[in-house]
Amino acid sequence: MVKFVKVIPIATKVGTVTIKYPYAKPLVTDSFRGAIEVNPSKCTGCGACTRICPPKALSMSIEGETAILRYFIGRCIFCGMCADVCPEKAIKITKEFELASEQVFDLYVDVEHEVVTCKRCGSKFVTSRLLNKVEQKLEEFPKELLYLCPRCRRIEMLSKQTYLR
Repeated sequence: MVKFVKVIPIATKVGTVTIKYPYAKPLVTDSFRGAIEVNPSKCTGCGACTRICPPKALSMSIEGETAILRYFIGRCIFCGMCADVCPEKAIKITKEFELASEQVFDLYVDVEHEVVTCKRCGSKFVTSRLLNKVEQKLEEFPKELLYLCPRCRRIEMLSKQTYLR
């Protein structure tokens, strides 16, 4: 009880320190991290963000002819690691934090990519945007190997090596 009495004079000198939220704008500093925003025109679908995300708020799945990068806001801890690791800088950290919703479906954001099919086995293995980017960077790499999944590419390379011996 005595400690509480000591606080009263200090509180009367300082005055009100709280704001009337949501009627008054909250204090959001420059270092504040809110929800992320994925720019679909920059994203190549490499999946680096899905591998680094601690709570797995970002996931990548292939559904039919489409690869889907799915961001679930309800699971995100706003750490910003996905934005740091994105090679295309397609992920931006916003200051948005008022994310409550009555429908759980409103908490999902999807980015869709076209998927490339392996020329040998028919499995879907990479997004077309990522393959085009790799193709531009590796000019001397045999083009026919780019359109093979990692497993078929390994088999093809091993078969070429045995012919050379």
